[in-house]
Amino acid sequence: MKKNQFLTSIILCSSILLFSCRTNENKNSADTQTTELSDSEKEVAKKEISGRIKEIINGVKELNAEAALKPYSNDPDFKIVSPDASVTDFTKMMKVQTESFKSVKRMSFTTVKEDFKFLSKDLIMCTWTGNNEFELKTGEKMKIDPYVGSMLFSKKDNEWKIIYAHESSAQPVKVESKK
Repeated sequence: MKKNQFLTSIILCSSILLFSCRTNENKNSADTQTTELSDSEKEVAKKEISGRIKEIINGVKELNAEAALKPYSNDPDFKIVSPDASVTDFTKMMKVQTESFKSVKRMSFTTVKEDFKFLSKDLIMCTWTGNNEFELKTGEKMKIDPYVGSMLFSKKDNEWKIIYAHESSAQPVKVESKK
C-alpha cells in the first residue's frame, strides 16, 4: 500500500513539473512574440536612435549642454560611467558638461560605427564608436580616437531616451597645427 502511495506521489509530482515546464515554455514563447521587433521595426528603431545620437553630436558642436543632453533620461535611476571611471546621475552630468564647455572653443564628434542589440521592443543597446576633436580656449587642439559609448535606450512616451551609458576613450592626443 505504501509503495502504491509513493508511486502515485511520484507520478503526481512529475506531472505537475512537466505541466509547469510546458506552461512556462508557452508563456515564454508568447512573451517573445510580444517583445521581438520585426525587421522593419528594427530599421525604424535604428534610425530613431541614430537621430537621438545626432542630437547629442549637434549639441556638442554648438557647445550647448542642454541640447546635447536632451536624449538622456533625467529619471533618478539614470547613471553614466565616464572614461575617468566616475559614475554620475543626470544632474551631475549636466553640471559637468556645462562647466567643461566653458573651457572649449570648439568640439566635434564623428561617428565611425553604430551597433545595435535589440533586447525588447522598448529596450535597445547601441554601441557608438567614433572620435572627438576639440580646441581649448587656450588654442590647444586635441583628438580622442577612439571614443566609444554604450547606451541603453528605453522607449517611453513614444520617445527613445538613454537610461544608462558607459563611455570609454583613448587618451587625448595633442594635434600639431599645420604651418
